[in-house]
Order: sequence, then C-alpha cells, then structure tokens
Amino acid sequence: MGVLRDMMTALRGGASEVGESIVDANAIRILEQEIRDAETAIAGARQSLTRMKSAEIKLRREVATLSDDAADYERKALAALNAGEEALATEVAERIAEIEDERNDKAREQASLNDEVDKIHKMIKARERTIQKNKRELEKVRTMEELQRATSSVSKNFAATGSSSHRVSKALERVKNKQQNWQDRMQAGDWLEEQESTDDIDARLRAKGIEGAARPGATDVLARLKAKQAS
Repeated sequence: MGVLRDMMTALRGGASEVGESIVDANAIRILEQEIRDAETAIAGARQSLTRMKSAEIKLRREVATLSDDAADYERKALAALNAGEEALATEVAERIAEIEDERNDKAREQASLNDEVDKIHKMIKARERTIQKNKRELEKVRTMEELQRATSSVSKNFAATGSSSHRVSKALERVKNKQQNWQDRMQAGDWLEEQESTDDIDARLRAKGIEGAARPGATDVLARLKAKQAS
C-alpha cells in the first residue's frame, strides 16, 4: 500500500508539473485574456452603476418633490386653522403625514442606494488600477520574452555556423588586413608613378645636354683628405 501511495503521489506531482508547464508556456496569452475579460466586466459594471446612479438621482428628486408638497400642505393647514376650519386642517394634516411617510421611505431608499453606488464605484476604480498594473506587468513580460527570443536566435545562429567571439575577432582581423594590404598597394602604385615621372624628367634633361652635378672622382676625394690632414 505504501508503494502504491507513493506512485499515486508521484503521478499527481507529474501531472501538476505538466499543468504548470502548459500555463507557463501560455502565460502571456492567459494574462492577455484575463485582462480582456476584466475590462469587459468593468464595462458592464460601469453600465450597471450608471443605471443605479440614475435611479438614485430619481429618488433624490422625488424626495425633494415630496418635501415641497409637504411644505405646501403645511401652509394650507395653517391657513385652514386660521380660518377656524379645524376639521379641514385635520384632513390636510393626515395628507401631510402620508406624504412624509412616503418621503421618508424614499429618502431611506435613496440614501442606501447612494451608499451602494459609492461602494461599487470605489470597487470599480480599484479594479481599474489593478488592470492598469497588470497591463504594465504584461508589457514588461513581453519585452523580456522578445529579448530572450532575440538572444536565443543570436546564440543559435552562432552555433549553427560554428561561430564564436574568437572566430568573429579573427574574421574582423582578416578584413582589416585585407584593407591594409589594399592601401599598401595603392601607396606602392603612387610611388612607382612618381619614380617613373622623375626618370622621365632626367631623360629629357639628358636629351637637352643638361647634366646634373658631376660625381666626385678619386682626385677630389684625395684633395679632401689632404685638406683634413693639414688642418
């Protein structure tokens, strides 16, 4: 029995891991759907809240109207008393009592509804703040996922081509060497062109019978040596 119990525990643990891996793999999609569902619910709650507030406003207006009616009948009851019409004043007083009862009932209902409206409105605002926070968190997760995907792609490309930071450095060094060799060839070409131009000038000077300074001969060298000896 102990072995069977351990096997069942292991199976449940494996199923839990599989479930968690599925949730993790679809975390962004799940969070996006939850945000959409929450926003839909908030929109519905706002519509309901608007209807509740409309009903509260209507009740408040009815309470004010009943208060005005009661005040009007009070003036009439006083007028009846002043005229000595006590029986009529009593009927008016009964009417005033009915109006005040109705007004008080509606006032209690209006106050209760107003409290509910305030409470629900605060709940909606709190839920909206939570949704905004979730959106910011979702954006962070998306950014990190894109960064991880880009990093993974670069790593795979390097692995696929057998590249590494060392290979890249070597490749760059070869490119720079090729560029330097090209510059050296260009400089050698400029030198050769200059030399050929100089040779051409010397040939033209010789053709005109214009020679450069004569090279010093042995006699000149000997004279220079004797002068140094004498000094």
